[in-house]
Amino acid sequence: MSVWRPWDADDDEQAERMTVREMIPDPVRAGVGEWLRVELLGHYGMTSVNTITFVQAALQHDFGFAPGAVNTDYFVSQILSNGDKFTMRVIDLLAGQIRPGISAAESRIRQIDTHLELGASSVTVTRQGREFRVARRLPEGVEELAAQSVSSASRLAGNHLVVAWNEIRSLSPNVSTAMTEAIRAVEAAGGAVVTPKELRPRLSKIVSTIKDNDRWTLILATRDDGYPDHRAVLVGMLETLAFAQQDRHSGKPHTVPEGLGHVQLASTLVAWFSAGVVKKKAS
Repeated sequence: MSVWRPWDADDDEQAERMTVREMIPDPVRAGVGEWLRVELLGHYGMTSVNTITFVQAALQHDFGFAPGAVNTDYFVSQILSNGDKFTMRVIDLLAGQIRPGISAAESRIRQIDTHLELGASSVTVTRQGREFRVARRLPEGVEELAAQSVSSASRLAGNHLVVAWNEIRSLSPNVSTAMTEAIRAVEAAGGAVVTPKELRPRLSKIVSTIKDNDRWTLILATRDDGYPDHRAVLVGMLETLAFAQQDRHSGKPHTVPEGLGHVQLASTLVAWFSAGVVKKKAS
């Protein structure tokens, strides 16, 4: 996140300025409202019945307006009065109608995302495939690492990882789906290295294969006494994912932070398998 830095701000002040806050921080609330007004504005300062119906149907929310067009300023005020999460869902809906690749359209996305970024909002507007969507903002550097994991992976593993990240960052994530896709990404990347003859690699088989052969390790440095035990580290990471996979069937739902940690862990493993960090020592 690149929050503007005043010329005289020291590192401590800038760190405070970059602290991720609520979805719509107060300093940018007016700008967010103006963006909504422009997107919803029809003729003569009114929002059309079609637009109102589209928003109400998509969000399954009845504003209780009388039949006919509604003053756009009033419409925006009603959206904002329903809270930040509701407002961001409206923005998510409208952003999804803006097609990537058209400069004038993309400038509208940059405008709202600039408001959110400068205000250190907890959300951002990102391009996901052929559409723009609102997503939870990741700490600086994490998004780059996630993208690097995807780009270094095989197409299959990368596709699963993209789905996992997009799901866990959404406004209302399905944590179970995100975790499932993250595991599938690890199975695709790890299976190609550890169990290449398996047509449908499974996490449990990858774990057992590594546990049963002490030649598996990481290409990272250790002390002369062999510490840390890199095979144990790798097995621990894989078993953490495997346990979460089993625990998902216990009936207790996982939280979003748990799901995010799960996807982050899977991203690291995918990157390691894809980059040759996991290897089998010569006999």
